[in-house]
Amino acid sequence: MTAKGRNGAIDVLRVLAGLMVIGIHTSGEYVLEGVNDGANFLAGLCWEAVVQPAVPLFVIISGAFVLGRYEAWGIFYRKRMPRLLGILLFWLPFYWLWMWVKGNDIGSYLAGFWQGRSFVHLWYVVMLLGLYAFVPLLNEVIRRCEVDGENTARKRLWALSVSFLLVGILSNTYDYVLGYNRFFPLLWVDYIGYFLIGYTLRRYPPVRTLPILCLYLLSSVALYAASRYAFDRGEGLYLYRNLSPLIVLSAVSFFAFFVSLRRCNPKIERIGQMQGDILGIYLVHIAVLNVVTKVLVLTTPVLMQHAWLNIPVRVALVFLISWGVVRLMKRLPVARSLV
Repeated sequence: MTAKGRNGAIDVLRVLAGLMVIGIHTSGEYVLEGVNDGANFLAGLCWEAVVQPAVPLFVIISGAFVLGRYEAWGIFYRKRMPRLLGILLFWLPFYWLWMWVKGNDIGSYLAGFWQGRSFVHLWYVVMLLGLYAFVPLLNEVIRRCEVDGENTARKRLWALSVSFLLVGILSNTYDYVLGYNRFFPLLWVDYIGYFLIGYTLRRYPPVRTLPILCLYLLSSVALYAASRYAFDRGEGLYLYRNLSPLIVLSAVSFFAFFVSLRRCNPKIERIGQMQGDILGIYLVHIAVLNVVTKVLVLTTPVLMQHAWLNIPVRVALVFLISWGVVRLMKRLPVARSLV
């Protein structure tokens, strides 16, 4: 643990999750084109299988550090809610304007407001607001689970976490099969399982590291193989939803692996020092990705035709440029609270 009680390995994982989110929006271009053959499609599919658990990982990490603090309701809300609301109120109009400048139909974005289509990647902030609203209640549930000793608490928390994950999987499957667009602000309910499992695994980390890593690797390989099979039959997108069974297994096992490490190599832990900038990188990366992609299309069109190479190149460029933008904004008093 760090001097402030943080887990250095989890901080490194938060930075990796930031890279993975950029990977989703980069490799996804080749998967969503609908051409399920060729090297570029396979490259996109392969990268997606590795990076797709990114958003669930963010939720799990948030649960690991937010739950169990037992702060008073008012104190908890005053510390976290205003910042998230401020972020949403600034970045949402920014991206609407950004889409309009790019030539997108803003009307279609706004028409899908209550189903979340208007939020681009900012749907995550809305979902997090919903989870945070119920943190004091979840903390009370956790407290009651832990009143009868450690062994009982472990069993109760695991049962509760797995139950909510199963509810999320079933709800996600129901939405996909029936094409149901639920009332968007209620989406957070599906992610309670991820939130709770983060706290549970941090409180009761696995002892053995290697089996957990093998489970993550197997789930990633299975995701690639199953999605390739499913895309041939027009059902590939279900497997890449944040609450599909293989994504759940991949995200939980990957987090469990890092939390079981407790500490990384000191040189690797330095990467975790960037963890405080990851939310800002998440917020700005879509605009940066659009610019980087446009520049590369104009200057190096050959590179853009080879997904195996340009995906990691773009991910690295977008991450570093986004990080630079965030560090610059944090130097400006007016912009500091927006990232």
